Amino acid sequence: MDREDVSETNSNEAANDNQINRRHFLKAGAALGGALALGEGMFHPASALELERKDAAGEVGILGCTPETSTDGYFDNSVPPVLRIKSGDTVEIETGTHLMGGMIPGAEAQDWIRMYKQMMDKYPGTNFYPDARTGVKKLEKRPNHTHLTGPIHVEGAEPGDVLQIEILEIVPTAYGFNITPESTFAKSGLLADDFPKGQVRWYRVDLKNMKFKFLPGIEVPVRPFPGTLGVELPEAGRYTNIPPGKHAGNLDCKEMVAGTVLYVPVWVKGAGVKTGDSHLAQGDGEINVSALEGAFRNITLRITVRKDLKNKVDWPFLSTPTHWVTFGIHTDLYEACKMSMQEAVKFLYAHYGIPKDEAYAFCSMAVDMRVTQVVDYAMGIHAMIAKSNFAGSQYAAKNTLLL
Repeated sequence: MDREDVSETNSNEAANDNQINRRHFLKAGAALGGALALGEGMFHPASALELERKDAAGEVGILGCTPETSTDGYFDNSVPPVLRIKSGDTVEIETGTHLMGGMIPGAEAQDWIRMYKQMMDKYPGTNFYPDARTGVKKLEKRPNHTHLTGPIHVEGAEPGDVLQIEILEIVPTAYGFNITPESTFAKSGLLADDFPKGQVRWYRVDLKNMKFKFLPGIEVPVRPFPGTLGVELPEAGRYTNIPPGKHAGNLDCKEMVAGTVLYVPVWVKGAGVKTGDSHLAQGDGEINVSALEGAFRNITLRITVRKDLKNKVDWPFLSTPTHWVTFGIHTDLYEACKMSMQEAVKFLYAHYGIPKDEAYAFCSMAVDMRVTQVVDYAMGIHAMIAKSNFAGSQYAAKNTLLL
């Protein structure tokens, strides 16, 4: 049997063994009275508890995913907040799958295209957010197919402040999908010319062991993280959630798992936190337009306004238990590389007091530069600065999780 025959056999076995059978799913949906019919979404009706937006102890904010608490894939600072919290509050957020929950098990490439076209028709005049720093120009574009829960108003957050967003816990749902776009509809992805045929693949996630079966004999670890987590932009208008930027947004950084902390500048009063584009697994460098995409039963965040960092941080960065992570974002991947290192040098100087020329040399010898994603128009590179390198007692108090 030649390689092509082996590949075809494995693909057929995978379809039977692992991926979601569309015909059986739709039959089950019909048996449930059409409640989960394709394209109708997976939103939960708001419960009394959800309307209170607090747990019974009054300590944890709750933001369910409903049409009233969500937007399609765009940022727009005129959208009123759907939840108000105080600095330091913890909030549990439910997210939905792409296209306002329309991507449900059984959806195929043509379903994705149909729903995407419907969304595009709803939002003419959606633009890329123009930013000379990232090279993004103000071009009319569709909203992203990602769907976002929020915005959340954080009391006391003012432009120039910094939000400290601790990701405390992520509980994913049990199904995920991966999209290769039909090039006649959206020529996107690193190898779009090589793989022009659209395809959606569905996978069941083993939540107990946090992995999924890609093909028979091939298992991939699941490390859920928010593909999008960010704040509203300063200028009025509707801006697509395709490129990330100074508001963080669609970073698609696989390091941003539970136990990490995102720092992002505030651009409007109340910040306007949104999250979605929930990823279950991704390599270094999202390449075919999607990771293993899904939804979160909840992502638990503790959000704190850092007045002490006011006007000192003008670009998002990440802290993990083991690394500081600085981001480069640009339409030119070489410029994104430069930016990630420039941000690393700035951080090493500001936080550890290392002279900038020494920091530059340190980055070449000790800092890992990784591809974040190459599909979001403004591409991403992130620099990994290991905290373990700072072994001296004079640095002990600076190798913390929280800045």
